Amino acid sequence: MKKIILQLGIKLMLLSVIVLLASSCKKTDDAPTDPARIFKPSDVKISAGETSAKLTWTLPLMSTGKVLKYSIDFSTDSLFSTIKYSTTADTAGVTVTEDNLAVRTKYYARIKANATETQPESKYVRSGGFQLTGIQLFLPIRDSEVKENNVVLRYTPTVGLSTIVLTPVTGTAITTTLSPAEASAGLKAITGLTAATKYTAELFDGTKSKGITTFTTLAPTTYTVRLNPGDDLAAAITGAANGAVIGLNPGTYTLTATSFITHKTITIKSTSGNPSDTKVNYKEFDLEGTGAGVTLSGIEFDGTVGASLYFLNLIGSQAANGSAATFTNIVVDNCIAHGSTTAFLRGDRGTNAKDFKITGITVNNSVVYDMGANGTSTYYTFNITKLQFNSIIVSKSTLYNCGPGLVLASTIATGDQTPSVQISYSTINGFGGSARYALLDANTNPIIFSIQNSIFANTPKSSTVNAAAIRGTGTGSSLSISNSNYFNLSTALTAGTALTFGTATLTSNQTIDLGWTAATTNFQLPAGSALRTASNTATAIGDPRWTY
Repeated sequence: MKKIILQLGIKLMLLSVIVLLASSCKKTDDAPTDPARIFKPSDVKISAGETSAKLTWTLPLMSTGKVLKYSIDFSTDSLFSTIKYSTTADTAGVTVTEDNLAVRTKYYARIKANATETQPESKYVRSGGFQLTGIQLFLPIRDSEVKENNVVLRYTPTVGLSTIVLTPVTGTAITTTLSPAEASAGLKAITGLTAATKYTAELFDGTKSKGITTFTTLAPTTYTVRLNPGDDLAAAITGAANGAVIGLNPGTYTLTATSFITHKTITIKSTSGNPSDTKVNYKEFDLEGTGAGVTLSGIEFDGTVGASLYFLNLIGSQAANGSAATFTNIVVDNCIAHGSTTAFLRGDRGTNAKDFKITGITVNNSVVYDMGANGTSTYYTFNITKLQFNSIIVSKSTLYNCGPGLVLASTIATGDQTPSVQISYSTINGFGGSARYALLDANTNPIIFSIQNSIFANTPKSSTVNAAAIRGTGTGSSLSISNSNYFNLSTALTAGTALTFGTATLTSNQTIDLGWTAATTNFQLPAGSALRTASNTATAIGDPRWTY
């Protein structure tokens, strides 16, 4: 027994010795003895901005009491096969600027402690990628100022701006010089571009980049016919074949009777692309029957002369307005439309729910006003109940003094897919009345409804509106308002309560009162307003035309 205990004791002693030896070896291995490790900086951090970046690092382990200098290299590849810029520092940090590095270019940095009389240089420590974001003096490009072969570029007026370089996806870059007057004016018209081509434009002060933007020139338009003022526009519409493009040279045209676009889709477009020089006095545009659709572009449409009830009206046929029809698309682009006393768009004439079907309705870069008799009409701006639609898109547009509500799709009619209404970068003011839902009434129909990067204000225009601005309770519905600003939304002209938004998700919105009333027609954002950077891309919200 004693012998067994003795053997166990010896084994325990041996095990203890082994543990001690292992522990000693580990400590020896962990202690850095290589000078290149002892004096190696670590923990590189980068703070990059528009025109400069600050790099900092942790002092080497054994640097106490020693004066160290560091070498810093910058490369556009993480392997540092080519060094773009090098510098030195005698502190644990260095700042580089656009004088040293190109903006909007990804760089990597590496740092080492230089050799001294008593130590070799350290090993390199590398940073992750970073870039200088660059100054952005370019302002958003106006859709109406992009043509087939030319563009107007706008920028913050700045002394010293010298050139704009336009680089197509393929081909040779074009450099255009800015005069001192153009630099101060804040805009440059550039001609001689290629149609249907994407360009990247970069703004320079000497060799320093001051902004970058992209745009795509328009595809060439092939007109089926070009008309001059005095020509018969009504006859041209009646006689147009499916797919026809009617071009209107600058001037005024008058349609004294309702224009029927029957079983065909046509385009009516100004040749100048400028609604301020091409005008149509209209009575009503009726899209009649399956296959009917229209694109309207670059024109001012005035319904006051013709005592218009509707701007656009969907009908099955002239003999039976409610007969079933499947329409194509409606596009209103770069237009000014005003002066219909009932509604901008009526699409509720189908005898039964879903008798009328349409793929898409788009309003882009347009101004719509005085549609709906100061909110006293019972018809919404988009009065499309019973119409099965895939999408309504309103973007970069202004709507004011319109109907008692924006979108009506309340008749119970589950479609083949959930329809969507998307409103973005738009300004809506002075609307609502007749005890309606100010923004949307989808009732229990499933719907996707979103307002993003927009401004809407001043309800009701007359009388009262429902306490909820939105009704959309259908299963699978998605309702949201984000990065927008709203104010003066009330249930009544006097002694009302603030509107609510039902089950809509509200994200990053503001309630800044811009001083507008229901009668306001100029929606310019104040200089320095927080709304000029409130979008989800840090740009201005609302219709871009009011930002500059």
